[in-house]
Amino acid sequence: MRNFIRGFIAIWYLLGWMVHVYLGLFSPQIYAVFGSTALIPGYAALWQNWIMPNISFFALLLAVFEIVTGGLLISSGKWVKLGLVASVLFNLFLVQMGLGASADGLLNDFLSNRLANLVFIALQIPLFWGWDERSIPAAIAARFKRS
Repeated sequence: MRNFIRGFIAIWYLLGWMVHVYLGLFSPQIYAVFGSTALIPGYAALWQNWIMPNISFFALLLAVFEIVTGGLLISSGKWVKLGLVASVLFNLFLVQMGLGASADGLLNDFLSNRLANLVFIALQIPLFWGWDERSIPAAIAARFKRS
């Protein structure tokens, strides 16, 4: 189960980077809504005045982050832990930022903008305990050798 969860999270990153490359280059305006649901005061202005004018760069930077994080998560040993730290910190940032959905009231905001990332964090927390001696590809290969 541990490798399944780790693999799921890694695939999320290893496939997600392609979306950000495409959107960053061909549809950057889609990112404009994300600044509007942040919890930190002043973040919306920062997003609109600094991030959005440079969104293609930041989307490509996000793609690199996702490739690196996904690669760390499918690796082994201490590298998995480093990938988990990066992933959890990124998801905490997304909890703060929100997912850009307009919502009336705190409960609707929580459900539409924050809950998904909190669930993603909750899936990852147990992975900090234990050790991943094999990479995901090595674990899959070993599974097929036994069959």
